[in-house]
Amino acid sequence: MTEGPENAQSEPGWLEVFEHTADVGIQVRGDSPQELFEHAAWGMFRIVTDLESIQPREWQTVEVSGPDWSTLMVYWLSELNFLHVTRHEVYGRFEVDFPETGLLRARIGGEKIDGQRHVIHTEIKAVTYHQLEVVKAGEIWQARVLFDL
Repeated sequence: MTEGPENAQSEPGWLEVFEHTADVGIQVRGDSPQELFEHAAWGMFRIVTDLESIQPREWQTVEVSGPDWSTLMVYWLSELNFLHVTRHEVYGRFEVDFPETGLLRARIGGEKIDGQRHVIHTEIKAVTYHQLEVVKAGEIWQARVLFDL
């Protein structure tokens, strides 16, 4: 399960946030596909808001499927962004599992946006395929994802 470092706005060693023209991106690492996808979700919400303000009061299950790791990453982050925008919620805890090939099932913890506690830094319009990469390099899983702002 990924919930980030104690000071959620400091960058953990497995996350790099970078600017790209009118977009922003993340590079994340993990010891397993589960950890990689958890880190990517955490990194995306790190861009959206101050993570230390999120209390995982509500938990829900999310499922997405895709033909390969890269597509699955885009579908996963896109679904989280869709839930964030349409339900007016923010998420800070992620428990990812892959019960079968091409299927991601996760429990996500978050809460409704509270204007008194949550500052939304930016809205993500889309998770893009531009320069998308999800690979296993030796024993480490790595991903690079760009977001259209």
